[in-house]
Amino acid sequence: MPLAPSGYQFFRNVKDFGATGDGTTDDTAAINRAASAFSSTNSSIGRCGKECASTSYLGAIVYFPPGTYIVSTPIIQYFFTQFIGDPNSKPVIKGSANFTGIALIDTDVYIPNGNGAQWYINQNQFLRQIRNFKIDLTAMPRSNTDNGQTYVPTGIHWQVAQATSLQNIDFVMPVSDSTGSTTAVGIFMENGSGGFLSDLTFFGGNIGFRAGTQQYTARGLTFTSCLTAISMIWDWGFTWKDIYVFSTYVAIDCTSVGGTTSQGTGSISVLDSHFNYVPYPITLRSGGPYPNILLDNLLVENSASVVLISGGATIFPGSSSPIHFTSWAMGNQYTSISGRGGPATGFVNPAPVKPPSLLDGTGRIFTRSRPQYANVAAGGFVVVTAHGIANDGTGDQTSAINSLLASSVGTPVFFPAGIYQVQGTVNVPLGSIIVGHHWSQIRGTGSYFGDANNPKVMVKVGNKGDSGVIEISDMLFTVKGPTAGAILMEWNVHESSQGSAAMWDSHFRVGGAAGSNLQLANCPRNTANTASCMAATMLLHVTSQASGYFENVWAWVADHDLDNPLNAQTSESNSGVPLGVQTSVTIYAARGILIESQGPCWFYGTASEHAVMYQYQLYNAQNIFFGHMQTETPYFQSTPDGNHPFPSGQFPDDPQFGDCQPGSSCAKAWALRVINSKNILIYGAGFYSFFQDWDQGCIPSQSCQTALIETSYSQSIWIYNLFTIGATEMVTPRGGIPPTLQADNQAGFTTEVAVWLVLATGGGNLGGDGGSQDGSGIVYIDPTIFVHPSPTVECWPPCTLVFPPSTMPSVSTIKLPPLKTTITVNSITTITTTLVIPDGRFKTPPDHHRT
Repeated sequence: MPLAPSGYQFFRNVKDFGATGDGTTDDTAAINRAASAFSSTNSSIGRCGKECASTSYLGAIVYFPPGTYIVSTPIIQYFFTQFIGDPNSKPVIKGSANFTGIALIDTDVYIPNGNGAQWYINQNQFLRQIRNFKIDLTAMPRSNTDNGQTYVPTGIHWQVAQATSLQNIDFVMPVSDSTGSTTAVGIFMENGSGGFLSDLTFFGGNIGFRAGTQQYTARGLTFTSCLTAISMIWDWGFTWKDIYVFSTYVAIDCTSVGGTTSQGTGSISVLDSHFNYVPYPITLRSGGPYPNILLDNLLVENSASVVLISGGATIFPGSSSPIHFTSWAMGNQYTSISGRGGPATGFVNPAPVKPPSLLDGTGRIFTRSRPQYANVAAGGFVVVTAHGIANDGTGDQTSAINSLLASSVGTPVFFPAGIYQVQGTVNVPLGSIIVGHHWSQIRGTGSYFGDANNPKVMVKVGNKGDSGVIEISDMLFTVKGPTAGAILMEWNVHESSQGSAAMWDSHFRVGGAAGSNLQLANCPRNTANTASCMAATMLLHVTSQASGYFENVWAWVADHDLDNPLNAQTSESNSGVPLGVQTSVTIYAARGILIESQGPCWFYGTASEHAVMYQYQLYNAQNIFFGHMQTETPYFQSTPDGNHPFPSGQFPDDPQFGDCQPGSSCAKAWALRVINSKNILIYGAGFYSFFQDWDQGCIPSQSCQTALIETSYSQSIWIYNLFTIGATEMVTPRGGIPPTLQADNQAGFTTEVAVWLVLATGGGNLGGDGGSQDGSGIVYIDPTIFVHPSPTVECWPPCTLVFPPSTMPSVSTIKLPPLKTTITVNSITTITTTLVIPDGRFKTPPDHHRT
């Protein structure tokens, strides 16, 4: 940790702090010293805990050698920390018979008598890992009381946000017996905005995973002999992949109501999963509200019902014989190129057509867990700092890194934690294996990256045309601004075998951190110092000849300063968004993630936030899978809007915002653009626009932004469980297909569509760029025309206005007066026409849907 104070200890072996791991001694205090102390010799100074909120430089790895560690009160994981056990012999964290507290491991402490206040704001709980453990709850009491609160035995209290993960953990819980029913819970996650977890097993217990969060991705979970495998508290959207539930009463319980707005479960996507000897796989709340549900490639055996209302009707009956089906959904569905949709329940037609290149040998979407190189001896790694490469954030390490990588192809290259500053392009050759350590940073800076009109790549992964192996894990790609011309990563390698080109648990961060020159002092909210706060041209570019497997990758342009002490005063809005007004920053990055790949590409648990033009763009792409994706529009837009401050046209099909009116909420960053693309599968997408010029007053009316998704000349597009906040239009297809509107799909706090297959089987010939040169095309007028006191409509010529249907009480004759249109060169004249109907029921056209 080069920016930490002198004497700070980064790597902590719990045995160096007094833990024994002998299965008898109470190791709680020793482990908590390892997690919290400044160093093994200095416990008088703590790390970033209560009243700190967040940090980018006081990180730590807490390592647990093999053994059994007895714990009697919670082990507290501080901000920016990884707990790592030995992957070859998982250490056991075992709760004692006299345990008191919320969980064996607690990631966000509730403050006693604090009226629900906690150490950290859950939506800002970035950068945490726990991996390689056995969590043993078998000896813990059925309940305990701590500070007046009663708890049940729980393994991990996991309340986190982006860039977090649980991996390779076994939860062992008691089963019910003659002495009473089990009360144990494996994971308790009542809130958050994550995130990713994988490769977990749960045995016994009352509940395996009690889940509540805005959005999340879970992959590779096995539940055996739990009473309930997954108990949903609430969510906006949750993607469950490769879930195996055996001998459990309920697989996924959606009967609870929770979250800030008490909306319950918004949506769940369950794919490539197997429920066996589960009487009631999915249960819903009696009387609603009901979640959107997508079940894809699900095998159900020995179940009375697949989906049922608790204590009520069966929605999807089960059978004692195996039931295997491709696609079943519940919720609003759009399955026709007409663009019309509505509520539906049952098998989805058309069923998804999945490109073979995306599937494994069993017909499931391919997955590949992060390698931990457990069988590589210490001498089998090339350690970069042993070769004269500095990780203290100084100088220019470009040439030294490039030389070492070129000579180390095929050997794992280990980057010890720190900041590796570069002032040129880092070339990662084909065959490279890069292993980070607590998100080792490669940080670009200097004049080489300074020109937005002449962008330069910071990390170039392979060369165009390369095919083979690339493995990158546990890295962080950052900049020290101003770096307006930086492309943080260009990914060029195509796999030689399925998933051989891959990146795990690696993230992109632009600003908001110590040493970035892009903090509150440099780039405050509403900054006038625009040039100094232009920090990236693009975060990730997957080029046309490349493919890739990307898991738990977060591309974040900072909205707040992680290291400012005023973060401790941050509050949470009713919309579930941190309100850190005193630490807000305005940092500009032009583009998030551009994907031009012909596939196959897999994106599991990825997010892209706060870029100016778009968060994700698929251009001439195909054979791409997303297992939950998440975005946020920049908080500062529309001041400036998506046309500023970067030049447009440097990359294929940059958005022009040509049909947006000045002063509207239209010219804002797209969450997703799908242009000239096909064979795109999206299972879970949360796209949010929370602000208009830092103001959340637009949320109740869902008017923070006009539109979030744009499609053009694309087909075989399969979108399941799309949920949005703050936009009038969820999907805006070009070429005459009506937009999918928020007004038709509001469900609780979010706008929800279970199935969007408007472009599944056609539409590749329909499109346009939405610019003024193409006109507005067909404009479908909102039905509010009939209730608005003085509606108007605007469009860019050529355009066709389509009025909504309306039933009139009697036969009526509508006489239209002559319409005169004026077009003036180099300017636009607005013409308003009044349609006079004798009974006065209909007056003037309404607002065009892109105003």
